[in-house]
Amino acid sequence: MRGNILGVFFTILCGVLIALIVIAYGRSDRIAPEFRFSAVDLIYDSETKDDDLKVGINAYDAKDGDLTSRIVVEKVVLNRDAETAVVYYAVADYSGNVTKQSRVFPADIADIDDNGDSSETMEDETLPVLTFGSTQEEADAAASASGSSQEESEGN
Repeated sequence: MRGNILGVFFTILCGVLIALIVIAYGRSDRIAPEFRFSAVDLIYDSETKDDDLKVGINAYDAKDGDLTSRIVVEKVVLNRDAETAVVYYAVADYSGNVTKQSRVFPADIADIDDNGDSSETMEDETLPVLTFGSTQEEADAAASASGSSQEESEGN
């Protein structure tokens, strides 16, 4: 008899816990924030900073409101042929919902080539040269042809 009472008690307890979980899930924020872009006259060059790229972009969430201060620039990818820079943005609300979008800006490729790129990611990075079973001289020649030498890597 006592076993039946415990079984009924735990069954009711499980039902109450399931109901609480369903209610909590129903009330949770599962809607991602949205970006709002406005027109900006910006040309991406070697002097462009992340704060410059955030001008003219806002983020809003239905529950959390204005999230503009939480916008981050994930990366910048240069397209040298089209002379553009694609900027990837991300924002997360306080519930962890994330939205990512990109925006294209014209780029001054000549300035970037002369003064260096302020971003860390470029589309046409040189790939490392992998050599298998070759002599050290052949590996050094391949490394210097790709723009990096073994002396530079040993010096750092």
